[in-house]
Amino acid sequence: MPVSTSDNVYWDRYTHAMLLSIYFKRVPLSLSNWNAYKGISNTLGRRLGLQKDFSESDALEYFILHQINNDFNIPNDLDIIALRVTNSISPNFLTDDSKKSNLLTTKQNSYLLNNLKIVMRVRSHGTQKVWGDNDIIVCLKQQNQIHNYCIISCKTSLRERVYQSIFWATHSRLEGVGKHVFLTLDKGRSGSASSEIGNRDQNSGDASKPRNALESTMDRVYVFRNSNEVNRSKVIKDVGYLEKDLIRWGYDFLGK
Repeated sequence: MPVSTSDNVYWDRYTHAMLLSIYFKRVPLSLSNWNAYKGISNTLGRRLGLQKDFSESDALEYFILHQINNDFNIPNDLDIIALRVTNSISPNFLTDDSKKSNLLTTKQNSYLLNNLKIVMRVRSHGTQKVWGDNDIIVCLKQQNQIHNYCIISCKTSLRERVYQSIFWATHSRLEGVGKHVFLTLDKGRSGSASSEIGNRDQNSGDASKPRNALESTMDRVYVFRNSNEVNRSKVIKDVGYLEKDLIRWGYDFLGK
């Protein structure tokens, strides 16, 4: 069976995710180390025969997907799987990093796709169900049933994207769709290397508008920047905390 162009693009981009996984086993998860990989990524890709250049947004999403499904030490009594859709405009099935269309049963696919859509009451057009900002869907499998319990929005930088994620997370909460987290490299605005999240002043409590918005709406915000650039809080954590949180939230979901 011939491989489609979209499959080729996916595997080219996913190769970088696997290389990043190997790389981050040897060095700390940080923005500076991410940027170091980016600096050699296209040369490395050409040596490996990849047709597509490094794409940070795809690499970040696929890297987190790969981490959850392959590298995290998930206890045996938690059957956790991270999923994505191949078409975010009109999704018809979910898959993991294998990209298989038959990974889930028809019933499981239908359940998740329907459960993750948001009811929008559009003026003059009535009620519609819309697919939101579901970059990675973390699920628990129990016998033949599957349940989504965490949505991860992966963004290289904030810009207007942070408010898109907040918008969808707020609507999803009304539907009772699990935990919502925002994971970002926080690359900074164009032409600036400084963090868009920034620090919260320990005396006055003042912070940037994006930071206030994220800490008031998200269950967790995971960052690659060092703590001197983005001080940590009950919501804002190192990206390395994702593994612990997914395990704890999984047990919470199961009532253990």
